[in-house]
Amino acid sequence: MPLKLKSGFLMSSGDEGRLVMDSGIGDQIVIITRDALEVVAEPARVDEFRLQEYIEVFSRIASAKFDQNVLNASGHVCVTSEDVRIWHAAFHPI
Repeated sequence: MPLKLKSGFLMSSGDEGRLVMDSGIGDQIVIITRDALEVVAEPARVDEFRLQEYIEVFSRIASAKFDQNVLNASGHVCVTSEDVRIWHAAFHPI
């Protein structure tokens, strides 16, 4: 079942983003790594605007990983720079 976005924000440390997504049986916290925020677009930057600008992309990546049960050791989906590179290759071929 696809995750549905409820909210997204940058951590106060500025190092990572978080998405709160509905799994149908409860909320799933998704971690957006600093590297993922940096590589999603040029110029590379990590801020609230970048997270909100690409929140739909991060949500789709997170939902696909959740559906495939790709979770980190603490049971959360983690969107990484590698996930973003795969998305770019699939949807923005050179």
